[in-house]
Amino acid sequence: MKIPKLLRADLSLLAITFIWGSTFTIVKLSLAQVSPILFICLRFWIATAVTVAFMPGVLAGISSRTLKQGANLALALLGGFVFQTLGLRGTTPSRSAFITSLSVLLVPLLGFLLFHHRPRIRTLIGVGLATVGLGLLTLNAIPMRFARGDVLTIICAMVFALHILLIGRYLPTSDFRELVVLQLGGSALLCTLILPMLETPFLVWDFHIAFYLVVTGVFATGLAFYVQNYAQQFTTPNRTALIFSLEPFFAALIAFLILGQTLTAKEWAGGVLVLAGILISEFRRS
Repeated sequence: MKIPKLLRADLSLLAITFIWGSTFTIVKLSLAQVSPILFICLRFWIATAVTVAFMPGVLAGISSRTLKQGANLALALLGGFVFQTLGLRGTTPSRSAFITSLSVLLVPLLGFLLFHHRPRIRTLIGVGLATVGLGLLTLNAIPMRFARGDVLTIICAMVFALHILLIGRYLPTSDFRELVVLQLGGSALLCTLILPMLETPFLVWDFHIAFYLVVTGVFATGLAFYVQNYAQQFTTPNRTALIFSLEPFFAALIAFLILGQTLTAKEWAGGVLVLAGILISEFRRS
């Protein structure tokens, strides 16, 4: 039985969301041995090397239009990572996770404001449910005061939302494989250039950090963004953002299954609301 392209796209995006959620602990552990921006830099260089190795000659004869599109994607992708990392210096991990995941709300909003994409009512209802669910899943409290780190993380969520929208906008006119290599390689190069301006890098090299970099560079970056760019050929940015909103739920679930960290009733309720938001928004009647 042939699986419809839309379902294959959904399952692919769900798989990389699970990868991102399951590597949360790895990223946290790695930052004890490497400075944050250097870690991002190494992660992107590894991802670039892997994708180029598996797609040799992919950039041969690339058009100037695709080159410009790749540069825009690289700026958005790296910007999201950098603002998130800098924001973590001034806010808690739970608040950072919630604010970053608000990209599920920002994708349809920015899509309407920038590109005049009018979302369906069902999508707006689903986004609202998913946003409430993310709050229950990741926040212990919501103070009314926003710290500097929160503001930087809001910018991060906006940039990640823009990245999802730009991929959807560029895919009809460019080869997704070219866009993958350009955005990963461009992010690696830009990160190398700004590294000295953002931190004094340090690295404690051993087997553990090598393992962390392989997992995050190969699977959570190279493979993940290849799959995202492939899958978004067959689905919408709004649908992509809703599926990505499951990342905090997967992170909490993996921590429960592997590390024995207990999920509270509030966290389970949050995960259920995220799932309900996706189902309400995207499952259609025959």
